[in-house]
Amino acid sequence: MIGELLAEMPGARVFLAGIDACDLPGPASPVAAPAEDSRDGRDAGDIVDLDRDLLEPPPAAEQVAEVLVIAGTPADLRRAATLHKLLPETRRVVVAVLDTPPAHPAPVPTPTPAHRWRSLSDLRVHRPEDRVWVVDARFSAPTPAGRTVTATSRAFAGHRLDVIAAPAAALAGVGAADWRPGDPNATPAEVTGPVPDRVGAPGGDMVLRTSDSGPAAPPEEGPGGWTGDERPIERPMARAATWERLGRPGGAALPLADPDVLAEPSMIPPVDERLVNPQGFVTTPSRGMASLEERDGRWAVVLDGRTVTTFAESGGVTDADVARLRQIRGVEVDWRHAHSGPLAAVRVLAGLAAAGVPLVAESVPRWAGGLGDDLVELLTGRPDLTDDLRREEHSVRLRRRALRTHGVAARWEQLGAPAPAPPLTSVLLATRRADMVGFALRQAARQRGAQLEVVLALHGVPAGHPDVAAAIAAHDGPLTVYEADGRQIFGEVLNDAASRASGSFLLKMDDDDWYGPDFLSDLLLAHSYSGAQVVGTVPEFVYLSSIDVTVHRSQVTEQITSFVAGGTILVERSAFQAVGGFRPLRRSVDTQFQEALQAAGGQIYRTHGLGYVLRRGPAANHTWQEPIGTFLQRNKKQWRGFRPSVLMELDRSGAS
Repeated sequence: MIGELLAEMPGARVFLAGIDACDLPGPASPVAAPAEDSRDGRDAGDIVDLDRDLLEPPPAAEQVAEVLVIAGTPADLRRAATLHKLLPETRRVVVAVLDTPPAHPAPVPTPTPAHRWRSLSDLRVHRPEDRVWVVDARFSAPTPAGRTVTATSRAFAGHRLDVIAAPAAALAGVGAADWRPGDPNATPAEVTGPVPDRVGAPGGDMVLRTSDSGPAAPPEEGPGGWTGDERPIERPMARAATWERLGRPGGAALPLADPDVLAEPSMIPPVDERLVNPQGFVTTPSRGMASLEERDGRWAVVLDGRTVTTFAESGGVTDADVARLRQIRGVEVDWRHAHSGPLAAVRVLAGLAAAGVPLVAESVPRWAGGLGDDLVELLTGRPDLTDDLRREEHSVRLRRRALRTHGVAARWEQLGAPAPAPPLTSVLLATRRADMVGFALRQAARQRGAQLEVVLALHGVPAGHPDVAAAIAAHDGPLTVYEADGRQIFGEVLNDAASRASGSFLLKMDDDDWYGPDFLSDLLLAHSYSGAQVVGTVPEFVYLSSIDVTVHRSQVTEQITSFVAGGTILVERSAFQAVGGFRPLRRSVDTQFQEALQAAGGQIYRTHGLGYVLRRGPAANHTWQEPIGTFLQRNKKQWRGFRPSVLMELDRSGAS
């Protein structure tokens, strides 16, 4: 495939991301070869490896005939998008991604902003081979090639806004894009400074510079150098952090020679959680246990003596790596004979944990302490991965900790960026049952790791009812009580409750279901990595109160979907308002709302269901009227009595 592209575009400037230049057709690497040594008739200067070649901002807009960008995976393309300002102007841009997981949508770029694409004359998106996508854009006038790269990268991610909640970043040095993957707002700078201006202001508020040597010399000051607040944060290059390099003369002075250095997560490039996340997790895998071990200087996952996937030399995990591991039950870490270097090892483990790949280890070396104490404890906890439920619970714990410790926004907070204000979620709680108000408010009060308020809509129930008044008095937290006429339609009651809410997210909860203490924080986490306007789950655990049985239903989770349970709908307030809220119906308000959102172009994401238990009594007591037999079908397991997941942190009586 690469050879065909190079032959079709003999005069193109070629940019590589996640592709070794040695794999290109020709006798030698163009990066190291002299100018007269070429590949496919191409001069060495026409091929640039974005992961290895130090690119500096051009002094003026450069124009070339054609640009070819070859990325290994969508995750690799996001690093190229970070450096899009370094690409020249051209009339033709071809973006090829060679290893795309099946779950990704077709990368049809959206011209954003549209006025900058007025010269677009032709656009073709095609898949010449399995897992390979090619975007070919032609323009009637020279246009920055980086715009096509960023639009294609955004298309692979479902056209989500590529925004990182941290100050505008300036990046300098080889591999610096690893620290802001998929951030087209980042500004590349020269390693000697200063930060280039952008529209009358400095292009970055914080500067990160990578280095392959020991402690850097003091930053250059004055004209042409770093000044004032532009002084960069120094971080080592991944390719410099190998055991061989550390062991050479002078290696003791390298940044990672001291094992205590990697005790800080901020020394490790973050995980690109927009693509490396739990999406696609398989609850009942078809393959056995594998091992993570080093082969030929790189970390690899090996199953039955065969390599399933080999990670990049830097240790960066891609979405394609994760997709190959989804059917594996778990991965045991083998630390013996590890020579790839501490930075690569920690990056691999952080990425796999963020994706929810079940990991276990007998112990964790001192030099891998940068994973964080919580992750180390989980890795060495020896969960029972032979049991599907225990395996998924372990995965959920790993992904929670890894995403919150090693995600991009978290990493920049560790580097000194101010933390954004946490969002406020307004819980919409409508009830006709005075005796359930106390229970429902306790479920809301259990939530941790998130800021919330409760809007209690009493549907035909007076606030002065003894049970209601006692429950309201006992609630500790922001609470708005709204009395609705009992004759009012249910959908209208919910909309009136939403109008009294002040949060940027709305969460609809039912009055009789159980919610684990991390239910809301897990939904918010899934929102951050999925980019969907609605996040929820399905009734995976159902307690059939009339027969005192708990069933664990077979469900597919961690995916874009068309439906989530009504009692778990978390929606962006702006999206809720855009579709007009709930329809004025007595029943099916949840289904109709989700249909309207999808018809308007919104997306729904279904996360794991281990933090929610649906209570099912007589059908007459529920707006969703399904016979009890429905919940006894397609079950993984069923138990006598109340048996939730351990993540619910409830006892057999349903009490916390």
